[in-house]
Amino acid sequence: YKKQLKYPHLGPEDTAIWSKFIEHYPDFYGAVDYDVKVGEGRDYSTLPEDQYTEDLKYLSKKRIDVVGFTNDEIHIIEVKPKANLSALGQALGLASIYRETAPIDKRVLAVVITDEKLPDIDNVASKLGVLIFLA
Repeated sequence: YKKQLKYPHLGPEDTAIWSKFIEHYPDFYGAVDYDVKVGEGRDYSTLPEDQYTEDLKYLSKKRIDVVGFTNDEIHIIEVKPKANLSALGQALGLASIYRETAPIDKRVLAVVITDEKLPDIDNVASKLGVLIFLA
């Protein structure tokens, strides 16, 4: 968990937000994983079997921007400019899949890290149990 020039799976806007978050909270996470794939991926069984079938399935899995590890919790992090309702839904969905597929013994929380909170987002996030951090 340290500032880098680039991060796997994060585009330029996301990278700027994540880097700013690290600057503001340098000791927040003990460790992080980037571009974590979860879920089953698409079913390509109707296609002819070839050397690419397994690669296609792997590439079609859901992707978590960042998984952050604290002493007590695992945070499934969606890094998103101008956080909106879809960011909340994505974080919640990915956290749900992660809980089902990863061997965990800690509490898993959905987290959105953003540069701007759009109207109503705090209220909805609070009701859904999603943490939002402004970088």
